[in-house]
Amino acid sequence: MSVPVRAGAVHLPALGLARMDGCGSDTAEVHQDRFGRRAVTAGPVRVQLPADLGRDAPGWQALRRLTADHAGHRCTLLLDDLDPYRDFLRPGPPERLGAPEARGWQRDFARAWALVAEQDNVDPGGVAACCTSLVPVRYSGPAEPFSASSPAAYGCVLISPPPGAAVFAASLIHEAQHIKLGALLDLVPLVHGGREEAHHSPWRTDPRPLYGILQGVYAFLGVTGFWQSRVHREQDPAARNAAVLEFALRRAQTAHGIATLRAHASLTAHGRRFLDGIAERLGRWLAEPVPGPALRTAQDLCTDHRLLHRLHHLRPAPGRLGPWIRAWRAGAAPPGPPPAGTLRPGRHREAARLTAARLWAAEPDRAAALRERAARDGDLRARADWDWAAHDPAAARGYLARLAQDPDDTAAWAGLALTLPDGPARRALRRRPETVYALHRALRTGGGAPDPVALAAWAGAG
Repeated sequence: MSVPVRAGAVHLPALGLARMDGCGSDTAEVHQDRFGRRAVTAGPVRVQLPADLGRDAPGWQALRRLTADHAGHRCTLLLDDLDPYRDFLRPGPPERLGAPEARGWQRDFARAWALVAEQDNVDPGGVAACCTSLVPVRYSGPAEPFSASSPAAYGCVLISPPPGAAVFAASLIHEAQHIKLGALLDLVPLVHGGREEAHHSPWRTDPRPLYGILQGVYAFLGVTGFWQSRVHREQDPAARNAAVLEFALRRAQTAHGIATLRAHASLTAHGRRFLDGIAERLGRWLAEPVPGPALRTAQDLCTDHRLLHRLHHLRPAPGRLGPWIRAWRAGAAPPGPPPAGTLRPGRHREAARLTAARLWAAEPDRAAALRERAARDGDLRARADWDWAAHDPAAARGYLARLAQDPDDTAAWAGLALTLPDGPARRALRRRPETVYALHRALRTGGGAPDPVALAAWAGAG
């Protein structure tokens, strides 16, 4: 069988890589003799393949496997660090893991799989069947560990080194849900269109089509179920506090996604039945009590994400702001409610509040020490976020101080909306943050910058 030679190597999918350095050819032959011995040859280079293709041999690098067995549930994944197309986002050369790093992935996978196998909100057998290969990558985000899957690469999961077994397990469930729904959508249409409109997604920083929000709803239903199980199973107090926050946050995000689909998606009959089933399952978890501080933090984080989406991706039409600018400068009442912005996607910088909230839940002593250090060092950015995580009203003053330093600090505008007491300013910043921000920018270019709270209160009185 003829196969291509790429970068001096022959890749045999799901098996491994034969080194053909110096072969001087673009193609190689894979063949087997009458005794069952297999080899790869190209020009003067010949690599004899071992009888067990799962073991390394001279010139041959085998794909390793991750294997775990717990509570009667077994899962085996290829640990793919060789195939040039293993990363469906960015094809690249082989990056062979060292033996210690490969052993670390095996250890971490076994610990994560034990948590997947212990819960029954998402079928562990289904997770094992859907996930066939794991590709270590170095992508990362400011708050969330990276993982991804694609309908075009069934069973493949890209994942960055996770910070712990629970996050690793949640990522496996998350991607298995995506893979399952991708397969279902190949067979049964659930939504008409859905790829054209862009909406706020509670899990992503970029505007998303309804098709993507449907994927997110199903994926995070599974993640919510995982954390619900950890809330009831976790014995360590710190780990349980972390699980409570994740459960409260993920169920609220999923509920938001369902509401968006109900309001905007054109679902098929199967799609309505599918979404109703998700909503019924989620409804039981939404009814579970959550301690007040964690519930408030989760609600704030959902609001924070929506506010940042509006601040980064919505813009009021320039001509529509004129009457409000003139009224403010004349000391008159606003001419009506602030106009809504229209979608103009921009860059979205993630706020640090999710990281602060997670640390406050899991390691409150460490979080308190970091808060004290921020106050001691005069770090306005960090101090305001730590005050918010501690539910300290001083956070509002901190966000105002940040805006005095940088009036384009969109995370501070959102933080101000989260921490102001109820009243016209808070309502305006929560309903139309992009308009209050745009008014502030327009007014400060023509003179002194107005007080953000006074401007928001004035706009909210319209």
